Amino acid sequence: MMANNLKVMRQALAQGEPFWTLTDSDIHIWVASLEMAHQFLDEPFTLLAPDERARAERFYFERDRNRFIAGRCLLRMIIGGYLGMDPSQIEFAYREAGKPVLKSGPQGKKLEFNLSHSNDLALYIFSRNHEVGIDVEYIHPMPDTDDFAEKFFSSHETELINSLRGEERDAAFFKLWTCKEALLKANGSGLTMPLSHMEISLNSDGSAALSSVGGNREQALRWHLQAFDPAPGYQAAFAVEGYKGQAISFCHINVE
Repeated sequence: MMANNLKVMRQALAQGEPFWTLTDSDIHIWVASLEMAHQFLDEPFTLLAPDERARAERFYFERDRNRFIAGRCLLRMIIGGYLGMDPSQIEFAYREAGKPVLKSGPQGKKLEFNLSHSNDLALYIFSRNHEVGIDVEYIHPMPDTDDFAEKFFSSHETELINSLRGEERDAAFFKLWTCKEALLKANGSGLTMPLSHMEISLNSDGSAALSSVGGNREQALRWHLQAFDPAPGYQAAFAVEGYKGQAISFCHINVE
């Protein structure tokens, strides 16, 4: 992973010039601890837009509020690094299912992105010209896995889940779940499309692949899907539309 220091990021942002390069041949994925980021950021509330501040205030627990604030600040700082913009001046719009997109930015500098967080971990994915989606979940025992599988998974996926036990069962469940959510977030439909319409295959080497969309295998060819372990105890996946072998880089944010 490429290490990126929060202190260096803040200093570079103050210069107002792009300091990360993202070409048409790149896919960048960022990994961050939200609690670490919140402790390090000075007056993070000042970076947020009024709607983000209002949303932060609605959290009942301070821990959840701090994680949301840190997650949004990091998103703004990373985008600012790509576009050479003041993070506080970045404006977002939201698609029908809630997927955030840039409302405005420097002319000719298109940027596609998506984000997800679970517990303390946040993930971000960026591309210049491809729709992208990402999802992360903290792995924990699921006593109602059978009910979830029957409601959201295809018959083949449900059969796989039912054939497993214990930690192996939990790991397979969250791998399928994050793959499906990443795909749905990439195409902007959020959870409005039935999860069972996305048929995911889990291979013996631990990789995942999209087999069909609503029974259509041709639709599945539009997407690159990749499951990965971003940190101990977490499962994640990302999806890229029209992937043609772009270089995928993982960037880990730290304060050291």
